[in-house]
Amino acid sequence: AAEHASAVMFAMKNKMDISLGVAVGSSTQIALLVIPFCVIVGWFMDKPMDLNLQMFETATLFTTVITVAFVCQDGRSNWLKGLVLILAYILLSASFFFHKDPALIGRQAASSINEWNEEF
Repeated sequence: AAEHASAVMFAMKNKMDISLGVAVGSSTQIALLVIPFCVIVGWFMDKPMDLNLQMFETATLFTTVITVAFVCQDGRSNWLKGLVLILAYILLSASFFFHKDPALIGRQAASSINEWNEEF
């Protein structure tokens, strides 16, 4: 949260290069350090966690990278670019909320069947 606040403060002072560096650097840090760390912790906790991205996750990741690249390309900003980023965030959030992963649904169904068989 502090990194995002500093990125907004630098953007308000019209220092876009520092603001973009902080925002993109924070995202890179999460992608390269925190997510793999969570996978390793999941292994130790015996939770099925992996980085096997299905087609939906891969497409959204690609779309996100392209959107950020186009917005950051010239190093300037205006209200329309901000609106595009906010709408892209809302669209991705809604799509992940309503997306049903077939592999996950199959695993949940098998788990509930096994629990039902154990009860009887």
